[in-house]
Amino acid sequence: MNVSVRKIFFSLPKWLRIILLVLIMGFVLFCITDLIFPVNTKVEYSQQILADDSTLLHAFLTSDDKWRIEISPDDVNPLFIKTLILKEDRWFRWHPGVNPVAVARALWQNIISGETVSGASTITMQVVRLLEPRRRTYFNKFIEMFRALQLEFHLSKKEILSLYINLLPYGGNIEGVKAASFLFFGQEPQALSQAQVVTLAVIPNNPHNLRLGIHNDKIITERNLWLHRLSRKGLFSKDNLDDAISEPLPAYRREAPKEIPHLSIKLQRSGAYQSTVYTFINRQLQSNAEEILRAEVSHYRAFGITNAAVVVVDNKSRGVVAYAGSAGFSEAMYRGQVDGASSLRSPGSALKPFLYALAINRGLITSKTVLTDVPLNFNGYRPQNYDQKFRGLLTAGEALALSLNLPAVDLANRMGADYFNAKLAQAGFRWIEKNRKSLGLSVVLGGCGVTLLEMARLYCSLANHGLDQPLRFSKTEKLPLADTLVSPEAAWMVTDILTGLKRPDLPTNFDNSVHLPHIAWKTGTSYGRRDAWSIGYNPGYTVAVWVGNFNGQGIPELAGSDFAAPILFKIFTVLTYNKASTWFVKPEKMDFRLVCAESGLPPNDFCINTVMEDYIPGVSPNRKCTHLKPVFTDESGTISYCRSCLPASGYKTAQYPDLPPTLMAFYEQEHIPYQKIPPHNPACTRVYRQEGPLITSLTDGKEYILYEGAKQQLMLSCAAAADAAKVYWYINDKFFKAAEPSEKVFFNPQPGTIKISCSDDKGRNSDIKITVTMY
Repeated sequence: MNVSVRKIFFSLPKWLRIILLVLIMGFVLFCITDLIFPVNTKVEYSQQILADDSTLLHAFLTSDDKWRIEISPDDVNPLFIKTLILKEDRWFRWHPGVNPVAVARALWQNIISGETVSGASTITMQVVRLLEPRRRTYFNKFIEMFRALQLEFHLSKKEILSLYINLLPYGGNIEGVKAASFLFFGQEPQALSQAQVVTLAVIPNNPHNLRLGIHNDKIITERNLWLHRLSRKGLFSKDNLDDAISEPLPAYRREAPKEIPHLSIKLQRSGAYQSTVYTFINRQLQSNAEEILRAEVSHYRAFGITNAAVVVVDNKSRGVVAYAGSAGFSEAMYRGQVDGASSLRSPGSALKPFLYALAINRGLITSKTVLTDVPLNFNGYRPQNYDQKFRGLLTAGEALALSLNLPAVDLANRMGADYFNAKLAQAGFRWIEKNRKSLGLSVVLGGCGVTLLEMARLYCSLANHGLDQPLRFSKTEKLPLADTLVSPEAAWMVTDILTGLKRPDLPTNFDNSVHLPHIAWKTGTSYGRRDAWSIGYNPGYTVAVWVGNFNGQGIPELAGSDFAAPILFKIFTVLTYNKASTWFVKPEKMDFRLVCAESGLPPNDFCINTVMEDYIPGVSPNRKCTHLKPVFTDESGTISYCRSCLPASGYKTAQYPDLPPTLMAFYEQEHIPYQKIPPHNPACTRVYRQEGPLITSLTDGKEYILYEGAKQQLMLSCAAAADAAKVYWYINDKFFKAAEPSEKVFFNPQPGTIKISCSDDKGRNSDIKITVTMY
């Protein structure tokens, strides 16, 4: 092959061989020079935040304080590209970066005139000059020509054209057609009129003397001149020409787009720089959400409640489609620049649905499982209900719908606070993950720091059948594999509970509304009434709302049901308006069964009242109901027997409620009648080995600080077994007092370690130790 090439080469005329050698050597020299002096085509663009429809929402200055917003030639009015090429370089599509004919003509004209009258710059050479500004000399012109060849060697014509339209100067710190289009005309480059297209095509030739907003009359003259020239070249018709010439030029310098400021700043600071960020933001929905937020907060400010935040998530894509960090970014008086969607706040009761979902998932409860709502002492932690009332027995579904604190904390205690907190950390709660080892049961009631975004993600996971994935802010973010928080069945059961309308957190103005959106939702109010929450979802969207003050000031009237829920319902009304209603389908693995209404467990032979419930086969509690237990009594039912003292005759077996001691203590305290087991046979000599009375008023191992000289007393109370008729209190192993099981006893403590014992009349005993310090 080489021999053949050599024969062909030497068979050519000498002059042709010389030309070929020169061309080859020139190309080799060009490649070597290109390697030594590479052309730099990297351009820093203003970071732009785009909506779901690719329209501009927000833009930031570059590090050199330029408005230089990147755009592709495909996204510009095609007439603008045609105008530029016809005006600046009609041979652009064919030359290699330098137009030899234009160079020769310009050189001849400059020699004849004795001065520079023509530069012969192609679009590619202009790009070089915009990338690497230099003084206009013949030597620098040669460098420009070489750089132009480099650009053509490395880039396509479209890429060169893209650099050109993004670097065109428009005076001041404005560069590129997209920045000029927004800052002078307030619109996308695709929407430019014919007159505006030509206006933006003529300014870059003299940007200092043709400043829009300052030299509009001069620009109109220059524009119309080029309109006539381009019309003569057939770029547009006579009718279009007349319309363009008569079009006024009201252009002036505008503010750069500054929509969704909180999300834009969040994305800018995320660390992963992108010149163009494609978000999921729906312009119309964003506008509606902001308007609702502004309108509601304007009324709330009469109560001293100054701000709110909202996040709307598309459940399918996990994309954030609306994001408002405050009621007004520019409201300095109300700290509007604080991003309420990303700020740490206390969630109040808003975490309870996840707790119940976990309990259902672990087989602890179903929606019909009966729980107790009574005063409890969890190792010194004594939570109270929101309304300071207790309701005794109720179902898990009712406890969640009423947002009761005691059943929730008791459920978390049974499940394990560490497990609950670990699952929250798994669901993306960063503060909880960081502080998990020091957190306890109070997390259930809001004793932790969460963000509105984290809450939206958690509820979005419930809407997605218990599958958790991070929220997405830009379309370039890839979703990791879904992590299972709870089963689809547990998620469905909680959703079913949260859909009910007979609940205290239904906004007053919505209770009789026929247009009430079909959603599952939960509210929350933090301790001190500093934060009000309302988070809801349907199959399509999850909406999370926070209301409060950024300075943390509590407001006595603040409650999630009264202030956050109305915003939630109004946003969902917008989301569901004129749209077909769909709802979650019950998972196939679920089934239904009859359960005892007294316990929520499968009925026993003695169960009379039964109800239907949904349950998860193989997971939900399946033990038989034990809400009643058999008790041996005498024929009159006044004395009960155990097997040790059971007489040979003269007794009967009766069914009595099997109530926990804490519930009986609550009934006694509130004077609520209930069926009591008769007192045990006083002649019985059996010593009971079960656990003794539960001391509820004091906590084992805790320190109590009292004021010296104030004669303060400590209270003794307990929860005893149903068959206990009397309890006996001992202090430091010395008998103190005999009392009824529900009676409250008081004593004057001495400083130091104190042992407190409580025994019932069956010999069952329990002890605790406390420390008393006088201050």
